[in-house]
Amino acid sequence: MILARVLKWVLAACLVLDINSLLNAWAENRWMFTGDKSSWHWHKELAVVTGGSHGIGAAVVNQLTSHGVKVAVLDIQPLSEAVQNDGSSLVSFYQCDLTSRDAVHRAAAALRSDHGSPSILINNAGIGNSSCILDISPKLLQTLVGLNLTSHWYTVQEFLPDMIAKKKGHVMATSSMAGFLGLAGGGDYAATKADLIAFHESLTQELKHRYKCPQIKTSIVYPYWTRTHLNVTIQKHLGTLLKEPEDIAEIMVNHIIAAKSGQLVLGPKLAPLLRGTPMWLQELVRDSQAHIVTGDATSAVL
Repeated sequence: MILARVLKWVLAACLVLDINSLLNAWAENRWMFTGDKSSWHWHKELAVVTGGSHGIGAAVVNQLTSHGVKVAVLDIQPLSEAVQNDGSSLVSFYQCDLTSRDAVHRAAAALRSDHGSPSILINNAGIGNSSCILDISPKLLQTLVGLNLTSHWYTVQEFLPDMIAKKKGHVMATSSMAGFLGLAGGGDYAATKADLIAFHESLTQELKHRYKCPQIKTSIVYPYWTRTHLNVTIQKHLGTLLKEPEDIAEIMVNHIIAAKSGQLVLGPKLAPLLRGTPMWLQELVRDSQAHIVTGDATSAVL
């Protein structure tokens, strides 16, 4: 009898979660259940990927080109060997300091001259930091905020107007699970990733209500601990928690190919609800992660 009741509640909870997921997808896709794939022809599309030389960005480039999409990489670092460039014209590289408005404008003008305007913008570039709030230098703070956050304004200002004119496009931002959880030694990084949530929401609302262009897709991605050069010093503490860049990139690109807007939570699914839980529970969760960002493991990037 007790087992039957437990199963009843479990099934009810699963049903509620399924309904909630459907409603979320409906709302995120402008109250449509299916993506409009008819206007997308992947061999004719151009994607801009910031930070596409290494890590998740490089894996995203590889995934996009596997679908025939042309990719323009904007990065201050040269393309790494991780980018599978077979010498074809699918991948172009534009060295660019994304923290500089003028540099972004010059790179955008060059790639438009070479390839035309992009229909896909993936703002992926970002850096981590291991300094506590009292220790970070003004220069490093300015660079981190500039790359992780302000660069999104610069690239969107460059590429979104043409998407609006054509009523077609997809803007994707790489945030982080850190946007839901501020930890010791990562306040600057977490702050920029939390700000990206507000940026994504505001951009979505402006496209719908200011520019009357709900056809343009907007997505935000929340990766969990991922094996990249940003968190190499803490990888031994994470074990099986680490995800591979290729796994994250595959989910991101599949979402673009599905022609849908949305929020991709690539970690604990209930993490976005953390801010709505009692304060004592939030603090317990934060305290439980302290070992990752203290002592010898101080370079924390989620």
